[in-house]
Amino acid sequence: MSAEEEVKQGFIIKDKRRFDDSGEEKPKSQAESEKPAEATAGKTGKTVESRDAAPEEVTFSSFVVSLATQAMMQLGEIKPPDGVSIPVDLESAKRMIDLLSMLQEKTRGNLDEAENNLLEDILHSLRLSFVKAKQ
Repeated sequence: MSAEEEVKQGFIIKDKRRFDDSGEEKPKSQAESEKPAEATAGKTGKTVESRDAAPEEVTFSSFVVSLATQAMMQLGEIKPPDGVSIPVDLESAKRMIDLLSMLQEKTRGNLDEAENNLLEDILHSLRLSFVKAKQ
């Protein structure tokens, strides 16, 4: 199938493997030219990192914040991203709060002051939001 026919059908197949059909490694120039350096995000003109970019380092604080964000979405306190529908789910929010509570208990004495304060503040806020949502 030609590239023009693929575009008409709405998809393009690109071989991004490092090795060719005979099992030999492709020359670096060929393999690198097939990787997109970056993707552009629609009309805004802003660039978005490609999937090959290294993700940000996961820290305890970023992990706790991501769990809290999920709980807030489940409580209906935070609007989910466009195109995503997350209904209010008090049971899932309670499980997430319990998970964060367990993390607090299991990490007691092993966190620095900033991490401990973050976890305490997040749990306090989530518990208040849970009570409010339950009423």
